[in-house]
Amino acid sequence: MRKISMLLALSVCFPYLAIAQFGGDLAGRPGTFEILGRTEFAAAPGKFTKAELTANMERLTALTSILRQNPVLADIKGYACRMWFQRLSPAKCEYGVPASVKTEFCSYFYNKEKKVVYNTIEPPAWYLYVNKADGLPGASSNFDTQKGYFTAPLNKKTIAPGVDMYDGEYFVIYDPSRPDYWIPVTVNEAFACARAFSAKETDEFTRNLNQQFLDNEWNEIPAAYHDKPAYYGGGLARVTYANGFGGQDSLFPRIVQVNPAYWNKNLPKSAIQFITLHAVQNKPYLKSILDDCLKYIDRGSGCDLPRFEYSYGIEDIKRLASLIGK
Repeated sequence: MRKISMLLALSVCFPYLAIAQFGGDLAGRPGTFEILGRTEFAAAPGKFTKAELTANMERLTALTSILRQNPVLADIKGYACRMWFQRLSPAKCEYGVPASVKTEFCSYFYNKEKKVVYNTIEPPAWYLYVNKADGLPGASSNFDTQKGYFTAPLNKKTIAPGVDMYDGEYFVIYDPSRPDYWIPVTVNEAFACARAFSAKETDEFTRNLNQQFLDNEWNEIPAAYHDKPAYYGGGLARVTYANGFGGQDSLFPRIVQVNPAYWNKNLPKSAIQFITLHAVQNKPYLKSILDDCLKYIDRGSGCDLPRFEYSYGIEDIKRLASLIGK
């Protein structure tokens, strides 16, 4: 039943897959690698000059060489690997050119003419982000975009100089000789945002009621914590002074902002100063995902993203540190 349900879902989303035939022989078929041209990356300079964008593309190309030291990307079999560079909008207090590197895993299959082809319409993909310091994709929430406030996980471990791991699966690669890349937002600062947002309410009754709630919440915060780090939780304000509640520790994430002092502005804006990525390191879990894919979907082809995710480990991530400052 599970196999039938998954195939039906695929046929609805991608009708051509309903007639696709995966074969175990395709898993060993030599694959291809290409960096897809994105002429618009440097075509509309905007905040950055064309020279800065062109130089940044060269650094991103060097980054792909580091990524391809991973065995699944080094010896491509069973799929076509395509990488894209995309410019991103700079956030508050960011300095360099922000961009993403998208790696697509286009698995081979047989079409109705029994020819070997691969899917290029929204294939499975993995992302890496450069010079985007305003949070961890998948692990951070916006608190106040105008102020540049966002949340950061509590569980942090430095696994190598310039490599921090959050919650065992979110990574920041940075220059350890620089000041902290994130700095805390105080309870005072975060609560002021909550009051400013509440003041925008146009209905007078609701605005007054919200003001009462906020006053009550503020009075419950000990004065000694007003200038200490804030955490994302609590009532209407979504601001609290502790990361736990009711005997539960590590319940509320930190509220932070990008530290403008982190960026080395003696470097060109094209330089890579900050990298974030998501790579689960629970290998037994990833193995179960891969085994499940191989069992129910394609008997060897079509599971290239989970195969990569299973193979991508700490040593792969550490290698990216060599790109910082370049």
